[in-house]
Amino acid sequence: MKTKTAKNYTYNGLGFPIKLQNITLMLIDDEWSPRIDIRKVAVNAIRELPYQKERLTGHQIKFIRTYFEMSLREFASKVVSESHNAVAKWERFGAEPTNMDENIESMLRLYIIDKVSTRTKKQAQEFIKSFRIIREMSFIKKTPKPLLIRA
Repeated sequence: MKTKTAKNYTYNGLGFPIKLQNITLMLIDDEWSPRIDIRKVAVNAIRELPYQKERLTGHQIKFIRTYFEMSLREFASKVVSESHNAVAKWERFGAEPTNMDENIESMLRLYIIDKVSTRTKKQAQEFIKSFRIIREMSFIKKTPKPLLIRA
């Protein structure tokens, strides 16, 4: 099997672009495909999304909801305190930033941080630090760049 290394590779398999670095590509049926651990990419993506300076897109909202294995109704009521119709509307924005209220988006970002990183006292302190960073964020009103993670 032929392989090569790509210095930069944009992966779209999670619904939004993720820039991966130094990825091995394999030639399968005359098409170059990345040799990656998709679960690891998803874990790294969910950890990086809260710190993205740009507004979350519809595809990213759907990724977050499905990552935590929630239905529209469950996500709407337990995470963002909105109607499931509002969540469905945000997801329909696709690759574009949603029009969700910035306070709701901040709470969603904090929810992610809480779910993936607060298990010890030190992690709780990191959560508070993250809370302060997100609270002070001034969201940029443009389409997000590909998320950069190390696979």
